[in-house]
Amino acid sequence: MKKFKELCKIVNFILWNDVYRINFFGIFNKDKFLEMEDKYTFETSEHTVHGSYEKFAKDLKGTWDGEELNIDTGWCTYRGHSFCFLEEMYVGIFELNSKKPITVKYEPDDGKTYISIRIGFTGSFFSKGDTKKFHNLGVFIYNSSQQFEIELPHGAKYEYVTIRFSVDFFNKFTRENANSKIKALFQNKTPWFHYLPLDVEIENCVRTIIANVDKDKRRDIYFFSKALDIVGIIQEKLEQESTHIKKNIHPEDLKAMMQLKDEYLSNFTEQPNLSELSDEFGMSISKLNRIFKSIFDQPILQFYKQQKVEEVYRQIIYTDKSLTEISMDLNFSDNAHMSNVFKKYYGYAPSELKDKKDTGKLK
Repeated sequence: MKKFKELCKIVNFILWNDVYRINFFGIFNKDKFLEMEDKYTFETSEHTVHGSYEKFAKDLKGTWDGEELNIDTGWCTYRGHSFCFLEEMYVGIFELNSKKPITVKYEPDDGKTYISIRIGFTGSFFSKGDTKKFHNLGVFIYNSSQQFEIELPHGAKYEYVTIRFSVDFFNKFTRENANSKIKALFQNKTPWFHYLPLDVEIENCVRTIIANVDKDKRRDIYFFSKALDIVGIIQEKLEQESTHIKKNIHPEDLKAMMQLKDEYLSNFTEQPNLSELSDEFGMSISKLNRIFKSIFDQPILQFYKQQKVEEVYRQIIYTDKSLTEISMDLNFSDNAHMSNVFKKYYGYAPSELKDKKDTGKLK
């Protein structure tokens, strides 16, 4: 009995002590332990972009050569390209497919103020042999003072583009006497966060970046120029908006609402159930709507419906589907229902947009 208790103490020590977990006879090595965990957590800041990729690659036995990231663990494949321009602007494109959640924690830093723009794309969840489409589009803008966690979608192919630059870098490209919302926002060191829908104009810039990622001779020009175009488009949108930028958002609220958006408002075949969401997040429907609106400017269902009608527009532009196929895929009751919703939002029928695309008259 005494020997058994001593053995239990040794095993307990091995399981909880990091050094022995890694080294004890090679049994509890770090990689195996990570595979046993439910999720992988990575801490970083906006000031150490390429250093973070180097650490990420080292942790997961991948490679990072200063521009290209490659990781393949068996439970996670992660591919990325990131380029630094003029020492203070980073533009990257990444593709992730992970079998378990990856949580990235962004910690504030006392150094230069950086602005980050993260642009998410669509993908597919895989569950029980079936494919369930999900919608992860959006433009997320925040400064390096904003602390938050983001849990990347798992069981899915997830693509995103990042643009990061210092405020000093941005000021080099703006007139000193320029009086704009974006300049005032970027110079504000208070933690802030802002969301914009991914419209076709920004998406076209992103698609140009993607199309040139493997073209060595010209990708630098496209990565840099299209990133600046995106910043310019965002500037125009901020000048037109009447909404206020979200400041001092509690990190847990931001994390929860990002999770709600990505995991529960992404399936357009079924409208979200607010009662179920209330139970899932442990708060009343009114509180859930209030916190969600404080970040995304709309209550949950209104936001969902807007995203859905914007997906109609996107599928007309970027796919060869018929209007009937789009209507069925997005779970409208029929074409007339989809047309009425679309016309109410855009001011014209989806058939008009499709005719312009089919006849090459789309600008």
